[in-house]
Amino acid sequence: MSQLKTTRTRILDVAEALFSEQGFDRVSIRDITNKAHVNLAAINYHFGSKEDLIASVFERRVVPVNEARLAALDAVEQSAKKHPKLEDILEAFIRPAVQCSFGTAKGEKAFSKLFGRCLSEPNPEIETLLARQFESLVERLDAALMKALPHLSRSEIFWCMKFTFGALHHWLVTRDRFLPPWLDKVEVEEQIQKLISFAAAGFRAA
Repeated sequence: MSQLKTTRTRILDVAEALFSEQGFDRVSIRDITNKAHVNLAAINYHFGSKEDLIASVFERRVVPVNEARLAALDAVEQSAKKHPKLEDILEAFIRPAVQCSFGTAKGEKAFSKLFGRCLSEPNPEIETLLARQFESLVERLDAALMKALPHLSRSEIFWCMKFTFGALHHWLVTRDRFLPPWLDKVEVEEQIQKLISFAAAGFRAA
């Protein structure tokens, strides 16, 4: 069992790195098997197809982050008497993704790059996969935000959340790039608070 897990993890690590560097279409199964030092049978055994392998790469990173978001939303709603606080809802969405990106594991950084490539190089199959992964989270966020901001329509909340999602994932892709030399170093916690404040201001301006 340990060896099986090691082989599967190695394939995922290699696939994630190659996809993030070259994109989904340009990486072949042969590229992955060569770098992971496995044969085609191992890919077929653990994943079945290239599409299933791509799905597993995303699920490995997205599922834990979204589970953390849902748990944080549970805590926010349980502690709120009636209307949850906007900043608390946004923190439940933003903090898990930022903390994952700042993890020490090399793969977490590769995944941030991979997610950015996914957004910049649209692929219908991957978009469908991600929509499934985010479906329950989006429903919970919508419900919480409508309680926190009852004066906003569902359409207005959608657009504010779409722009919040865009700001977060732009940050995930560029956090170490395009920084002016005069900018002082900002710790992770301060970056989280800046993202929350920026998103909250957008909702309140709607």
